[in-house]
Amino acid sequence: MKYPIQVRMISKTEVEELITPQDVLEAVNETFIALGKKEIFHPVKEGIWSGKENANLLIAMPAHLKNKKIVGMKWVNMYTFQQQGIPSSYGNILILSKEENGQPYAIVEATAITTMRTAGGHGVVAAQYLAKKSSQVLSVIGCGEEAKAGIKSFLYAFPDLKELRVFDINPKAMAAVKETYGDRILVTTCESAQEAVSPADIVLLVTTARKPVVMFEWLKKGCFVSGLYSFNDLDPECSRKADKWYLGSKDTDYHQIVKAPQLAQYNLSMDDVTGDLGEVATGNCAGRENDDEIIVYTHMGMGALDVAVGDIVYRRAVEKNMGQLINLE
Repeated sequence: MKYPIQVRMISKTEVEELITPQDVLEAVNETFIALGKKEIFHPVKEGIWSGKENANLLIAMPAHLKNKKIVGMKWVNMYTFQQQGIPSSYGNILILSKEENGQPYAIVEATAITTMRTAGGHGVVAAQYLAKKSSQVLSVIGCGEEAKAGIKSFLYAFPDLKELRVFDINPKAMAAVKETYGDRILVTTCESAQEAVSPADIVLLVTTARKPVVMFEWLKKGCFVSGLYSFNDLDPECSRKADKWYLGSKDTDYHQIVKAPQLAQYNLSMDDVTGDLGEVATGNCAGRENDDEIIVYTHMGMGALDVAVGDIVYRRAVEKNMGQLINLE
């Protein structure tokens, strides 16, 4: 007996057309609320290291959104030593399956989803919970595609921002950001990370650096730091000296940050962790309590975010008859 298996393939171009920063922020926020309510199951990521210095990584990121009855997995690559002309992460895919029978129903290009749900997603949602409401200066360290997605979402979520300060080791990347956003906000290109960070109310790190490029002593009172690559590029003293340090998810970030082999020399401790974003989103842990607190947030991502955003993409694609239907029989 044959069972029809029809899968909708959705391209990167279609993903970018089907979803907005508002969609992403809402999906990410809902996911952290569900995390705080224990409505999400997301195993620790399984990775394969390869290549030069064993620094190229492929990761399987499964998740079960029990609140939405969706199961999915993202297969993503992060190559420190990538072939010339190829982005450090590209060609990623997300598979969505039906909870009731396990049948796959969508394969979605996930590079765009990853970019949007990271800097433009949980990096911004964390700031909505933990940054000062009066924040006016945003500093972005790293000016690649994720940075652009983050800036776009920050300008949507924080309409009162007055200045964007950027630093990248590539001057052309900074110039591209200024050209893209200069008509929406004052953009200051800086000669160092310290120059970019020192006056900032919010700091967003979106680099691939393998050593700290932002130091704790540069942060002013009341600053919020969103560290999307954890303490690979952020001073580990932030975990001890900041007034509060939050993880995205204690379950996964314990393994991916606190006990990560590449960060072992920093002696990170769960004793210094105030809580995670799921706990803050559900009111089970206090967030910012005054405008003088220096607050640091680090999170290495979770498949639940990709599945939540991918589900929106899929439903929009069905509504608009986009994507390509493929029979797998």
